Amino acid sequence: MTGPRHVLVIGAQCPGLGLLDGLETAARSLHDTLVSPWAGACAETPEHGTTLLYGPGLTRETVEKEVRRAGRAAADAGAVLVLALLGHGMAAGTRLHYMAEDSRDEDPLSAVDVGSLLGDLLDTTGLDGLVALVDTCHAGNAVPDLDSLAGGIRRGDTRLSLLMAAGADEEAYGLRFSSTVVKVLREGIAEAGEILTAEDVVLAVRKDGGALGQRAQWTGYDGAELVTTRLWLARNARHPVHARHAGHGGSLLGPLARAELARALGPLRPDVGGDAGEGCDAPVDLVDAVRHPRDLVALRDRLPELPGPARQWATGVLDALRDAVRTLALLEAWPGSDLTTALLRRTLAAVRTGLGDGAGPAPAEPLPDSTGTELLRDTVEYLLLRAPRAGRSRTAPLAAFLARLARDTGVDPQDPALRASAKDTGAVIDLNDAFARLADTTAELRLRLVVSLHSAIGDEWPETLETWLLDGGTVRHREEFPCAAQDRTGTERALFVALRWATRQAKLLEAPLRRVEIAAPAPLLATWRPEEAEIGRRLGTLYDVVLRWSDRIQPPDHLFWINDHARGILKTLDESPDGRRVDWLGEGDTRRAADLRARLMDAPPTRAVALAHRPAQLSGLMETLLASSPILLWPDEDPEAPPAPPAVRRSVDAHWHQLPGAFSHAYRAKWSARTNGTEVPPPAPDGPVAALHHLAGLRTVWDGTEWLDFCDWFEQYAYRSDPHDDRDWGRTAAVPPGPRHPTDREEHA
Repeated sequence: MTGPRHVLVIGAQCPGLGLLDGLETAARSLHDTLVSPWAGACAETPEHGTTLLYGPGLTRETVEKEVRRAGRAAADAGAVLVLALLGHGMAAGTRLHYMAEDSRDEDPLSAVDVGSLLGDLLDTTGLDGLVALVDTCHAGNAVPDLDSLAGGIRRGDTRLSLLMAAGADEEAYGLRFSSTVVKVLREGIAEAGEILTAEDVVLAVRKDGGALGQRAQWTGYDGAELVTTRLWLARNARHPVHARHAGHGGSLLGPLARAELARALGPLRPDVGGDAGEGCDAPVDLVDAVRHPRDLVALRDRLPELPGPARQWATGVLDALRDAVRTLALLEAWPGSDLTTALLRRTLAAVRTGLGDGAGPAPAEPLPDSTGTELLRDTVEYLLLRAPRAGRSRTAPLAAFLARLARDTGVDPQDPALRASAKDTGAVIDLNDAFARLADTTAELRLRLVVSLHSAIGDEWPETLETWLLDGGTVRHREEFPCAAQDRTGTERALFVALRWATRQAKLLEAPLRRVEIAAPAPLLATWRPEEAEIGRRLGTLYDVVLRWSDRIQPPDHLFWINDHARGILKTLDESPDGRRVDWLGEGDTRRAADLRARLMDAPPTRAVALAHRPAQLSGLMETLLASSPILLWPDEDPEAPPAPPAVRRSVDAHWHQLPGAFSHAYRAKWSARTNGTEVPPPAPDGPVAALHHLAGLRTVWDGTEWLDFCDWFEQYAYRSDPHDDRDWGRTAAVPPGPRHPTDREEHA
């Protein structure tokens, strides 16, 4: 992935040699191209200061000072510096002097020694590389003393790409070189790769003929042994990865953005002052014309034609699309580990979950179903245009997405590219808030209490409960609690004692206890509802309760394979290309237990298993069902109830990334409604309230990756030791491999 890129473009006039017509325009044009995400990809407003200098006041001292400042800032950030000098140049022997406002002809001391200045930049520790463009007369003399770099401060560990408008003995005319460079960068080079090097660009300038009569040239130096990437001037606008941003190969916008922009521009005609003509769809024509970010800028000039409220709305849409283009450039050059379709979808779904109002599952508006680079575009557009904000700013959903993505791909919160993008989109505070919320969530989810009934046999209740308090991936405490009676009441009373013990331990660790994982044998899971156990209040109102299958802790010999099989299914679910994650079994599938067992064992499913109805013999089927899939859902109704309707199945699919935590929200909503003497009828078949209603009617055993990690730890470490020797049980033993931070499902469990 590319690192940070800084830029400084200087267009200094020298009145003593005559003012250059179009210098300011040429400098602005080059600068705008170099900071464009689809071209130069340089940070437009980095923290170190201005990136474009022209006009009065550019003395020799000022030019040198600004170049050195830019070099130091780039070095501090470990960035590549792209430097452009446009204006008059004077040859003095084999050296080039850049003429500033106070420079005088035939007076080298009054001008900037370009070669010396570039040499100092190259020898600056921390600078990742220097790309320099010189459009002056005698530009060929700008080459620094490359032979001396080996004896410099960096011992030659540096990189240079230098583009020069003319030979050492030639004049340059009308800034034609830099103007043609801009043309080449904006149009791209068909036969080149994804990036354009100095050589690519100079050869294209020669081929174009825009600088005919000048020997445009380039030179380079690379002594950085540990760097494997090439220095480049810009991304190639003709390459498929960047073509849509530069106006090649189709619209800049995805389907969602096109639809939103067409609505916002409804009253506008295609041409200013023109007649749209009968039957002409003006908004669609205007949207089709958006093939380059500058087209979005041009649309702003049309906004005064709209009435006040419509103008305000259209302004917001254009602001969002501007930010979408800038953010997409960041994602395509993401500074962390490689992005994947599964990671993007999981992160987007988790962010949408966190943007609700806290009352339960977020609205089930469809998420983008594209793949690859189109998914990047569609994701950013969704976050800026459609994601729920829950009273937050427009960029809050985007910031939450970037923060989570950074966490999951190893990007430092202070990464220069990430911070520059946040500043460009006005999302600095939102990004800070998003990282702070992630830190708070991680702290809140540090502790998990595992309560196991694995000593129970069949559908009998255990004599003791075994408990572990986990702090992230570490077992902090382990304890056993006797059950006064081997029945449900005795087990639940022991559970309350264990919770009181765990709460005391949590206070000593200065972290809240939010989640309780209860592992039980298959027959008990079919009938027991531990979240409804009462200790003055229902257990499920105080904690998020997740049911686990206790046989995974120490699988019996005939099921030794179940945990490895479960990991394979979880991986398939995570990477599901079609979004299908649940196989629903009907009454015909469960009527004959022997046939179902043979079917599941001969061709085990690759998805979660859900029962559309609750079979009368559910207890007898549980082991078969749980062995076939780590995730099992079934209706919490009597066997005579009708099968789960399609709306229930849609709710499960739509809120998959919020499970199993969303079940706790749903159960609480159901209990609250009953306490208030009301029902929970969904006002709309697929709305958020309907989702609570649907999920509240289901039960689940959810053996996710974090549970399998614990089971592996138990079998490989704990069970080999004497269970009565606390030293051997490893009170601070890590649970390998143990996630470094909560997974998406952990955060909502």
